Amino acid sequence: METEKNIYRQGSESILIPLDRRDKSARMISNICSPPLIALASIILTAQASESESALLWIFVYVAMLVLPPTLYILWLVHRGEVSDFHLNIREERAQPLLIILANTAIVSLAMYLAGSPRLMLIATAAAIIQLLIVLVITLRWKISGHCTAAAGLSVLAVALYGESLLALLLIVPVIAWSRIRLGRHTLTQTIAGSFLGALTVVLILYTADMI
Repeated sequence: METEKNIYRQGSESILIPLDRRDKSARMISNICSPPLIALASIILTAQASESESALLWIFVYVAMLVLPPTLYILWLVHRGEVSDFHLNIREERAQPLLIILANTAIVSLAMYLAGSPRLMLIATAAAIIQLLIVLVITLRWKISGHCTAAAGLSVLAVALYGESLLALLLIVPVIAWSRIRLGRHTLTQTIAGSFLGALTVVLILYTADMI
């Protein structure tokens, strides 16, 4: 049976490297903790913390408008061969998708604000907009870890909303960073930068909203 391969791109060349057990674990972690799924977790956490009677409805609306469209858009780009993979591994392929996702998030957030979305969900979405904007600007010159940005933001948000009971969630950040480094998608510096960005944006938005 053919050995499973992992593809790393360097310029115009592709290097095929056999996957070992740690590579497979890293790939699983990277897929499970991808930014769209992290966004889904953030939506659920903030909706539940808002204690709104219509929390379930808002979760459905946010997923339908904020999570699914970007996910399907990236999958469509992969299908057309316009990007190398779902995680946008190549920096030069990131700018346009990030811009489209940012625009969608901003427009949907405004619509949700006008429709009376729970304040906590709007705060989480505002943090996501800031993160996307900064990641987009950085991407024009350098590659930063979107996985770590999303994970750190989620972890800090969860602790701020639910307290010490969710402190252990912070451990997902180094685990995700390890997976991205192990797969050759990012350097240690890029994962640290992403983690710092994710945590800082959430802290600042919560501070501005007088929640910390």
